[in-house]
Amino acid sequence: MSALLQRFWKPKPSADMTGDYTSAYKVKTRFGMLGPVASGKSTIAAALTYTCENLSSLVPNFYCHVLPTSTHILADANNLRLGRFPEKTDPFQPRAPEAGFLIESGWHGKKVQVPICDVAGEISDYIAAKASGYTAGQIIKQRYQSINQQVVETVKDCQGFIIALAAPEALMFRESASTFDPDVYTHTVLNEIFEYRRRNKRADPHIIVVLTKWDQIAKQAKDIAMNVYDEGQDGMGKFLANGFPATSMLLKPLRDRGFVKYFRSWFKIKTRDDGSPMMWENTNKPVIDLIEDEEAYLRFRPNCSEQDYADMVKHIGSFAK
Repeated sequence: MSALLQRFWKPKPSADMTGDYTSAYKVKTRFGMLGPVASGKSTIAAALTYTCENLSSLVPNFYCHVLPTSTHILADANNLRLGRFPEKTDPFQPRAPEAGFLIESGWHGKKVQVPICDVAGEISDYIAAKASGYTAGQIIKQRYQSINQQVVETVKDCQGFIIALAAPEALMFRESASTFDPDVYTHTVLNEIFEYRRRNKRADPHIIVVLTKWDQIAKQAKDIAMNVYDEGQDGMGKFLANGFPATSMLLKPLRDRGFVKYFRSWFKIKTRDDGSPMMWENTNKPVIDLIEDEEAYLRFRPNCSEQDYADMVKHIGSFAK
């Protein structure tokens, strides 16, 4: 792992991160996270934390702090090392909870702030109580508006957005039509944010699309010639166009200008002898397979798409000011 990650960072003059780092979160460069229910946003937040912890251990002159109020993502990152996914985000939160990173590396004192707005996303009593109408469509429309307003107020002025999309929810893998469409939901949320930015003459944002739970559809994707590992960014763009067409259409102008970048996220699940997934006792949460390497500096880590996350951290860092 050390060689895998260190080739992306070359030693630079040391940075001073020993002062009151909470005041440093006033930097202007910020990224926000969005995504439908169960798309893996909390896992992405934990995996980014885990990756920053690893880079801090392995890479010279890489520094990262996490907001003091973000102890839940620090705990989630440690749970990943134990083989456990984060708990589901509480949908009854009165506002979108925020976690934050302050990343500084060999960027000559430049910093990038990464606030993560994690909205639960389902029709909870909190949101449904504000909804009106007699049909599911009317209620869901109200639900969209409620969630969108929360998201817009929290992250509308970010320089960029991390969009979590669960790969198994792509159109070609859905077993049936449903009332809630994650593609339409994502399009609706992003469109409202984009319209706000146009009205207020904000710069166009950069977008990071993370295709989560890739391990669940890797074989099927290969069978239908949609194996994104074979085609890189073009392959992932093709996957989005086929699996999330509304979102892909909305992002097309930004993608053509190089403002959209794709990453994959997967965690290998530990299985029993019969091939069935191993679960944590008295839960429906699968156990993450762990790598134990006695020769590595970091001996214990989850078996996951660590290179994608390292590349994502580097990409976010490139926007530091």
